[in-house]
Amino acid sequence: MKISVCMIVKDEEMNLPRALQSVPKEYEVIVADTGSTDRTMEVAARFGAKIVSMDWEDDFAIARNIAASHATGDYILSLDADEELPDDTDAHLRRFTGQFPRKAGCVTILNRMGNEVKKHRMVRFYPNLPDFSYHGFVHEQVYENGEPAAFESIPLHISHYGYEPDEYLNKQKAERYRPMYEKHLAAHPNDGYMLYQFGKLYYGLSEYEMAERYLRASLVQGQINRLYFPVLLVMLGYVLKEQNRHAEAEGLLRPYLPVFSDFPDLPFLLGLLAMDNGNLSDVETYFTDALKIGDTEKYSSVYGVGTFLAAYNLGVYYEVTGNRDLAEQCYRFAGQYDYEPALRRLK
Repeated sequence: MKISVCMIVKDEEMNLPRALQSVPKEYEVIVADTGSTDRTMEVAARFGAKIVSMDWEDDFAIARNIAASHATGDYILSLDADEELPDDTDAHLRRFTGQFPRKAGCVTILNRMGNEVKKHRMVRFYPNLPDFSYHGFVHEQVYENGEPAAFESIPLHISHYGYEPDEYLNKQKAERYRPMYEKHLAAHPNDGYMLYQFGKLYYGLSEYEMAERYLRASLVQGQINRLYFPVLLVMLGYVLKEQNRHAEAEGLLRPYLPVFSDFPDLPFLLGLLAMDNGNLSDVETYFTDALKIGDTEKYSSVYGVGTFLAAYNLGVYYEVTGNRDLAEQCYRFAGQYDYEPALRRLK
């Protein structure tokens, strides 16, 4: 079995070496360059990549598909220049293809932002067959025979460094993506996923009124079985929280607890809202529920909401309510993850 790694790049000479060094040596690498003016293509050539020069057409799906058209592998793994594969990549992919032949695979992207890690899941691995292709001007998705591809999960964690502090501003990503979102929604106004992405963009810019507008429009689409839906819910909850509409946020989220009973971000946020609302009787319940679920691989999630972050907040609750022993237990648990606020409370 042969695997091709396909990338689309532009002016990525700083990030590209890290990405290419992480690719298993036996993999074919396709680097589709959309007009770099730096040393990107020189870097790609140094690593033995097959370089494809192409014009940028304001369409990520077109670019992904052009890159894939040059792949000769049995399967394609899509990778960005600001990402890095783990050492166990080949073992995971070979195990997956043996278990799920001719199936698309969903991986976990670890967005590293300072000391925080946010996880989201995305289909990045698929058979190199005519049935599979990318669709969408932006935030493109793998489709199979004209529909979002059915997939199975791969326990593969890809590190992403593109959301480091100020990265959006430094690369002017917001200005770049906004017209593309508008173009897509003009053609597909009820695309729940793209409405969510537009809301996410405004949330990242702290423009909460606009974020709420798009997130609510996405919520109305009711695509409850899509990967983005539970993340959308929690993000909308945080948008309301940022506007001090804590009770409204709690009312929005509570009905979904039994629906996403294995999603720790939901009770974790409800625990924060209970603290904001002064509902101390609910604080213990919500953070305990998050700990019972634990950190998840099933959903896009903030790392720690099912472990050290929930434990720390529960410790704060126990401390302020006078239960020193339980507070210490929670802080010690969080401290095992080297969570600095918990270690400070222990001291």
